[in-house]
Amino acid sequence: MKLLAFLAILLFPIFGTAQVEDSLQLEQYFAEAERRIAAYDFDGALRQLSTCYIRRPGHIPYLLRIGYCHTQLGRYPDAKLFYGEALKLDSLHTTALSALGSIYERERNYRKAQSYFTQLTQIDSTNSYYYKKSANIALHQGDAIHSLQQFIKAHSLNPADTEVITRLSTIYLAMDELGFAAEMIEKGLQLDARNIPLLQAKARLHHKQKAHELVAATIESIMVQGDTSEYYQMMLGVAYLHLDSLELSLAHLQAIVDREEDTEHTHHYLGLVHRKLGNPEQSQAHFEQAIDKGISPKTGTYFNDLGNLAEQQGDLRTAIDHYRSAISYGAPVETHFFLARASDQYFKDKSIALRHYQDYLGTGHKEFQAYTEQRIGQLKEIIHFQQ
Repeated sequence: MKLLAFLAILLFPIFGTAQVEDSLQLEQYFAEAERRIAAYDFDGALRQLSTCYIRRPGHIPYLLRIGYCHTQLGRYPDAKLFYGEALKLDSLHTTALSALGSIYERERNYRKAQSYFTQLTQIDSTNSYYYKKSANIALHQGDAIHSLQQFIKAHSLNPADTEVITRLSTIYLAMDELGFAAEMIEKGLQLDARNIPLLQAKARLHHKQKAHELVAATIESIMVQGDTSEYYQMMLGVAYLHLDSLELSLAHLQAIVDREEDTEHTHHYLGLVHRKLGNPEQSQAHFEQAIDKGISPKTGTYFNDLGNLAEQQGDLRTAIDHYRSAISYGAPVETHFFLARASDQYFKDKSIALRHYQDYLGTGHKEFQAYTEQRIGQLKEIIHFQQ
């Protein structure tokens, strides 16, 4: 026993020195891996980290960085494997839980992703990031109420997060809670007056409020920063149309067409602009392009506008055809009145117009009700004497 003890005393400095040298070497490998990660050389980093892992497979920092590198390289199964190993060693490790939640979110496995971030909010109820991630995932799941609740919590914990403020503004706009939306947008713009997503939300708010001058001013300020997205440039063109600034409206809408980003809506509004400018042929061409671009919930409106244009040109037969097509595609209810009026003027058989006027009354629309009731009475007399 004395001999063994003596040998242990002699050998301890040798083993101790070896362990120190091994630890220093691992630190060097790990530092080199971190340097390569900073340079986006994730494969190079993995080569350094694999040496670290072989020597110390149960060291959580190595497992986390290996998982991170695999994530950045899009190797999600490998990343999940190493993050899972970290959780076996520490089931409440927030970095591993957050990383796994984000991977499942990228894979669009929102149910699984939500489970991780729900767990994280339970572990640390003061971390606004966890609530923000949970809220974003809830949006993907179509759960607007849960998303709103989570964003509100995230905002209460971090009032300066403009991403959260923008999300809240967008949700409130979708819910037509314009007062809350305006409050959040104002908060966000006080933090960052040039924030494009917040300015876009402000433009949508003014559009809902039909404040067309403010819509135009807001979107112009966005475009100065270089944003020319089709949706907002079209909104700008529509605002100028409402303000009767027809040349400006035409310029913006035509710019969308020139970039080949046009949709049926672009051509619809161009048709309206040209109609106001007194260009019936160009107006008709754009209405027809709107229809050709695809059948949509607004197709009835496009045919209705074609009918209006034909009626203004005195082509009642064409107008009637367009109005009938409009109704078949679910046009606005006043189209029934336009069809009745055009039929009244075009057909000698007044029973046709009478039927259409009665259809209009059946819609419950009030704008032309008094005239329609009066005209129905007159037509009934005319039909009676024609028999």
